[in-house]
Amino acid sequence: MSRRFFVIHEARADFDLATELADRVMIFEVAWLDESLLDSQRTWIGEALTWKSIPERARELGIRVHGHFDGEPGQADAAAARRAILYLLRQHDPVEAILLIRDQDDQPERRKGLEQARKASETQVRVVIGLAIPERECWVLCGFDPRDDAERMSLDAERQNLGFHPCRESHQLTACKDDRAKRSPKRVHRELIGANWEREKECWTATPLPVLAERGLANGLKDYLEEIKDRLVPLITGPEEHRRDQG
Repeated sequence: MSRRFFVIHEARADFDLATELADRVMIFEVAWLDESLLDSQRTWIGEALTWKSIPERARELGIRVHGHFDGEPGQADAAAARRAILYLLRQHDPVEAILLIRDQDDQPERRKGLEQARKASETQVRVVIGLAIPERECWVLCGFDPRDDAERMSLDAERQNLGFHPCRESHQLTACKDDRAKRSPKRVHRELIGANWEREKECWTATPLPVLAERGLANGLKDYLEEIKDRLVPLITGPEEHRRDQG
């Protein structure tokens, strides 16, 4: 029976990025799994489950979340994430996993907050954290490799402008409040990819996973890929099944 995985996210682009990457990890890790079998193994739910929509839905069900976790004040997003988890558990059955997909923006404490919510919920459901540092565009840029002269010229211009490689060191694109700033992830994304959705998708669907993990060491992408491997893959294989040889 297909496992039901729920995704809390900020926008449809985040949902697509997170779920398609997770599918790739599952196919890579599970020797017998391929694209033709995915739909029989997992169902992604959450196209309308945004961080902004959850509070009102939770209030309608009378869900209230206290501000402390294990006696400590909740960090950024701790209460929001716990509320979302409780809402899903109340509204849906079964809930076999929940993915919390979020931009860090300029709040590094969000990691601790999401972890607080996960710890408070770990006996109820498996929770995966996907925190893009500082924004999802950095994950996309991890997979950008020029495919023609025009793209090579654009990348060379950005490298000269920034003083570092924006695809290999995307975590240095820290100006997440000003989309026109020199170090804005969104600005660099526009310069290299523009509004070409199919070209953007190629960055995470065609680039080898080891390359994405290497470039995503400091921007949260490697951590997310590892969480999928450690927390979701066993729901497909069972805890005792051998995974695909990594060597």
